[in-house]
Amino acid sequence: MKNWIRFTVIFTLSLFTLIGVIVFYQAQKPIGKAEERAEARAAEEGHLAEITRAYPVNGAEPSITVLGKDEEGRAKAVFVPDGKKGEIRGVFLSDGISPKEALTAVREEMNVSDVLHVHLGTDGSGPFWEVAFTGPDDKLNYVQMNFVDGSMRKKILNL
Repeated sequence: MKNWIRFTVIFTLSLFTLIGVIVFYQAQKPIGKAEERAEARAAEEGHLAEITRAYPVNGAEPSITVLGKDEEGRAKAVFVPDGKKGEIRGVFLSDGISPKEALTAVREEMNVSDVLHVHLGTDGSGPFWEVAFTGPDDKLNYVQMNFVDGSMRKKILNL
């Protein structure tokens, strides 16, 4: 009898683990496909010759940020509108502050425990650094900084 109980518990746990892995994998598929489409579009339209990374940024205008280098080898970020045909915008990374400078500015002004990400995004008012972090109280904090001069644009604290 103990063997049947043990088998049932192990089988049930294995089944739930397998279902969890499948659900997580399926949930990540659309993001991966959107990133692949954005990378392909950035390369096809000649904005980037070499692609190093892509990630989604969900602001007022959802987009996929694609980082890489242009034909001349200059580091560049390209913002591809997500889910619609729209104009691709881009900036050279040398034209603004670096992600390390953005993070340093946030750390000087706020108490940062753990940095979740520092991403480059864009909206109607131009490119910005999006810094997400937790504070000492483990609450989520979100800051947008102007890409060009590093000024704070938006703060959402203690979520």
